[in-house]
Amino acid sequence: MTALDQYDRLEAVGLWQAAADASPREVIVTFGNATLTLMDSAEAPLAHWSLAAVEECDGPGLTLSPDPASGERLEIRDTDMIAAIRAVHSHTERQEAEGRRASRLVPLLLLAVLLAGAAVFLRVPAQAALANRITEQAWVNLSEQLAEDALAAPGVTLCPALGRRAPAELARIATRLGPDMPRLRPILVRMERPWLPLPGPVFLIDAGAIESAGQVEEIAGLTALAAAQRTSGAARDTVVEELGLPALLRLASSGTLPAEDRREVLAALVDLSRIGSDAMDAEALRRLESAGLPSLPLGLLLARTGAPEARVERLQAGDTIGTAAYRPALSDGDWLTLQAACR
Repeated sequence: MTALDQYDRLEAVGLWQAAADASPREVIVTFGNATLTLMDSAEAPLAHWSLAAVEECDGPGLTLSPDPASGERLEIRDTDMIAAIRAVHSHTERQEAEGRRASRLVPLLLLAVLLAGAAVFLRVPAQAALANRITEQAWVNLSEQLAEDALAAPGVTLCPALGRRAPAELARIATRLGPDMPRLRPILVRMERPWLPLPGPVFLIDAGAIESAGQVEEIAGLTALAAAQRTSGAARDTVVEELGLPALLRLASSGTLPAEDRREVLAALVDLSRIGSDAMDAEALRRLESAGLPSLPLGLLLARTGAPEARVERLQAGDTIGTAAYRPALSDGDWLTLQAACR
């Protein structure tokens, strides 16, 4: 129950003076919804005051006035009415104080929101500025570190006969994809995903994907993706987006990342290998088309390994060969040799 509820419909007799030169007269004072109503003996309203607006003046009992300078005032001696008025006055003052505190908090909250927005807004330019300071050698070193981390993960093993050497047949596929291919250094491993992009020349490719491929153009498609991510910068963009500003600053200044940051980056790169990016996939399609190779086999490979349906459809729709004849990415003999490289 509030102070207003407790004193609802309370009445008392008071002495009201309408002006400084007026004679006081007896009135009936009715306590309403945070208001006082003054009535004569016939219950005709004489005045209606808001309790929030009246002031307490010097005088006997409780003396109130809506405007002390005007001389209008009301004297009340009834203890219940006095208690009601003072209770509501106290309640109103608390509300006003809370309102003042809230009004002071609003600018602070607005400032906090603006600062948070500025931090988000400025984060991207700051990331880009730091990324531009990362040297090519730092990216290469990070790729090597990430490759070692990936090779140390459970379920990932090198091909015993190859170690970290790439089969010559993968280099022939890269040559088939065009003279403008970026430098690539594939490492043949056994793992759960068909490939793993890294922010440098190194990338991992799954021997199982090669062994189970129905045609060499599936692997040519993976090689095109590896080249496309280097050209588009997809893996580096993923690293920059994943890292916070302190870690980026460390990478830019020292060329290294702590193990915990590298784990987070590797997880993001695994997602990139499955989800892809528009720029990377478009560049891979361009390379395959330029080499006269179909992209449909790449779409089939990624569909088998859990790529999003939209990505698979995009790669398949980009196929420019269709049922037309084309020169395979490898000779039959080289393809069989590549499939046996990790056995």
